[in-house]
Amino acid sequence: METVKLGNLKLYGAGHAAGGAYHHVSIKGEGTVGEGLSAAGCRIYGTGRFLGNAETERLKVFGESEFEGDLTADKISIYGTMQVRGALHVGRLKLKGLTEIGGNMAGDSCEAKGKLSVKGDCEIESFHITGCVDVTGLLNAGEIDIGLSHDASRVREIGGTSITVKKRARFFTRKKAKLTAELIEGDKIYLENTEAAVVRGKEVVIGPGCKIGTVEFENKCECDQHSKMMKRIKL
Repeated sequence: METVKLGNLKLYGAGHAAGGAYHHVSIKGEGTVGEGLSAAGCRIYGTGRFLGNAETERLKVFGESEFEGDLTADKISIYGTMQVRGALHVGRLKLKGLTEIGGNMAGDSCEAKGKLSVKGDCEIESFHITGCVDVTGLLNAGEIDIGLSHDASRVREIGGTSITVKKRARFFTRKKAKLTAELIEGDKIYLENTEAAVVRGKEVVIGPGCKIGTVEFENKCECDQHSKMMKRIKL
């Protein structure tokens, strides 16, 4: 069988190119790529816009990127901003900056410093963020570690094996750096600066700065003196 050798796509300055299959895509300046991009690698130095669904093994952004459809990638590194209007399917996501997902997000791991916004559900194996997170639906992961800083975080429901929410002790951390959720459910849970209607788990520790409606626990429930818990129920 004959192997088809794919060409590279390079856009310098301001340019536009059709979608399709490429080996490597490089944008330096402002570039727009049409629908149906498939590439082994994609690098953006400046601003990159992709008009349809895109699929790549590796994506690295130094600047701004916008995807009008769904994005599928094995590894993504963002140093700046990324906006995906559709769904995001990713193996490993590393973020330093801002990422907005218009649909659902699914993947293996997320390491973020900045802000992550997901308009749907977020299903991931390992989730670590320092900054703020906004998930309209369910955030579900085996391990969840949220370091609150900069601004308020909101997640409708959180589910995981190990869930840790802490306020980062930094001189620029704002007082409104808190997490708000309707339900937090996991095996081991530690919370700081969190407001939640229901917290349910095997071992639950409520640290400082929390307002919790009901805690449902199996083995352990502790509450800091500087937090409020309306009700506790042993399961």
